[in-house]
Amino acid sequence: MRKNLLLLLAALLVLPVQAADFTPLNKLTAAQLLDPASHRQPTIVALWSSDCSHCKKNLELLSTLVKSNKQLRVITVAAETDSAILGPLLDRYHLPGPRYAYGNDNPDAIAYAIDPNWSGELPRTFLFNGAGRKEKVSGVISAQFVEKALGLRF
Repeated sequence: MRKNLLLLLAALLVLPVQAADFTPLNKLTAAQLLDPASHRQPTIVALWSSDCSHCKKNLELLSTLVKSNKQLRVITVAAETDSAILGPLLDRYHLPGPRYAYGNDNPDAIAYAIDPNWSGELPRTFLFNGAGRKEKVSGVISAQFVEKALGLRF
């Protein structure tokens, strides 16, 4: 019994570390991630960085929206390489869904694969309605914008 309790405690200690894991984003994965055919349900791909205050506003809004509508899927992409600060920062928002951070490919090449017309401004948000339509916007988003773009109610 004591051994089982220790194993359970050890497993619980590991969970937060696993929640903070980021998948390295390369050019190929970026192109696939931003392909509307990859999303069969309403999905938001949110690009952010650790030093972007507007990005944090978007992440906070997305956290609220995903709690209000379980159909919504949120994928986060840190537009920087993985570091010790990214996980704890993103954990504050309790966003479920895949987490990516720029990998070993050239950052400009990754950005180009994400969107050839993107100048690198953050936050950058891509909204997929799940039926093949994609919208993209730079800057702070609103719940009304997300509702309109995705056809969801929050």
